[in-house]
Amino acid sequence: MAASPGPGELIDELGGHPSRVLGLELALGVDQDRWLLAACLLSQRGGEARALEAFRALNARGLATPESVAEAPEQLAAALGEAGWRNPEAPAGLLARAARGLCGCGGSERLAREAEGLEELGARFAELAPGLGRATVARFLRPLRDHWPAAAEIPLSRAARAAALHLGWLAEGEDEDGEPGALRARLRGEPDAPALADVEAALERLGAAACLRGATPRCPLQARCPARRSPTGTG
Repeated sequence: MAASPGPGELIDELGGHPSRVLGLELALGVDQDRWLLAACLLSQRGGEARALEAFRALNARGLATPESVAEAPEQLAAALGEAGWRNPEAPAGLLARAARGLCGCGGSERLAREAEGLEELGARFAELAPGLGRATVARFLRPLRDHWPAAAEIPLSRAARAAALHLGWLAEGEDEDGEPGALRARLRGEPDAPALADVEAALERLGAAACLRGATPRCPLQARCPARRSPTGTG
């Protein structure tokens, strides 16, 4: 019977973190502001592929930095519409508001440096612009755990957590705040250990496709799905 994939294999099959796909350099301490704009798109309805395509379209038009986005909602809407986005005015408005907020506060790096703890950090980013919700802020902060100490304990997404439990990479009853650290410890034992952000992104895709719903027949792992080998057949 086929074994479940390891972290590296899971990334190879389901893809790494969206910021890496977009060529954003978060690990080097740059591109955080651009990543916030991308996170806003990824949190909209329409799916990851469309959000990534839309960000690339904005980038090609020079509309992927806070300074360029802040005063260009009409250009943003036009570019998003051309990228196939339905009702592009709504995400364009959110992007413009978030960009103006970033410009007004001196950028995300300064905002994070001045925050004391995760709660204050999340609140500061949520207050940047109306419509910038907690889910978007959490999506934005997760790959920045290593860069910003205040973000270190932000929990895994529900989908990623479900998949990690499904694969046995986390234990039931684990403290949610400590789960990123537990998953990181699990990765240290891997040869050529992949980045936590890439593993989490692959887990999130797996969890959204199957684990959260208990949809074993639809699991992308197919015969390597642990739930298919369990007596109950549930994830």
